[in-house]
Amino acid sequence: MIDLEQVRSVIAAGLYSHLNMPVVETDVEETPAAYPFIKYGFSGPVLFPDKPVSVTVIPSSTPDEVIERYTEQPSFRMTFLSCSDRPAASLTNAIRLHDWFRIFGYGELKRNANTVVVTAGDIQNRDVQIGSAWERRHGFEVTFRTTSIIDMQQPTIELINWK
Repeated sequence: MIDLEQVRSVIAAGLYSHLNMPVVETDVEETPAAYPFIKYGFSGPVLFPDKPVSVTVIPSSTPDEVIERYTEQPSFRMTFLSCSDRPAASLTNAIRLHDWFRIFGYGELKRNANTVVVTAGDIQNRDVQIGSAWERRHGFEVTFRTTSIIDMQQPTIELINWK
C-alpha cells in the first residue's frame, strides 16, 4: 500500500523548514491570513505499471504461515502553488520551491518516504482574482514514483501425499 500520509508529511515539513513559511493543503479552510505561503494537493491519478506485480515469499514468525509480499512502483502527481501579494515574491518562492524538489528534498523524500521525484514541471503563472484583489500565484506539478508493498499471510502446506 502507498503511504500517502507519510509522503505528505515529509513534503510539508521539508518545505516549511526550507522556505520558512506556512505550507498548507489546498481546499483546507485554515488558509494563512498573511502572505506568503505555499499550497499543495494531490492532483492526478495514481498510475500503476502495466507489468505484473512482483511477488516474493518471506518467512513468517509462525511455522504455519508464510508471507507473500506484492511489490510495484506506482506514480502519482501533486500540485504546488506559491501564493503572495506581489508577483516577484510569488515567482521567487516558486523557484525556491522547485529547487527543493530537484535538489534539497530529493534525498529527504527517498530516505523518509520511500519516494523519488520523477519530474518537477515548468513553473507557470496561476494568478487568481479574489474579490477586487489579485492573489499572485506561481505553480507547477511534480510527478513522484514510490513503492507499494502489500503483505499477505498464507498458510503453509504441511503434508502432501504423492502417489
